[in-house]
Amino acid sequence: MGVSKATIGSRNRRRGQKYEVKIVKELKEITGDEELCTSRSESKKLDDKKIDIADPNNVLPFYCQMKSTQATPQIKKLNEEVGLKDKPLVIFWNAQEAKDKKQISVGEYCIVPKKLFYDILKECYVSQTIN
Repeated sequence: MGVSKATIGSRNRRRGQKYEVKIVKELKEITGDEELCTSRSESKKLDDKKIDIADPNNVLPFYCQMKSTQATPQIKKLNEEVGLKDKPLVIFWNAQEAKDKKQISVGEYCIVPKKLFYDILKECYVSQTIN
């Protein structure tokens, strides 16, 4: 007897929601901004625009989209779907693999636009040369 598509969909949604909460917690620790939260809990408008983290104080220089999947995220499609374009999109990908009828994480990655990546490198380099 197989598992229904509805059950699989529910599991996938729960895995995605857990990943969003995990990333929000990590970003709060890094930024010190306790108002960061999942858009699902904060703003249906943001969630509808494919933005997964609400950033009311605008502390992040990017928008976030979370993916917890086996397949590599469709970067071009995700960038086209995002409803806001004033900041770059960073895709957080929790790469999954099937093992013993379960999905397990085999690594986490951030897919970042090259310009943002270079901006981050320049900022790191400048802060190192000042110290």
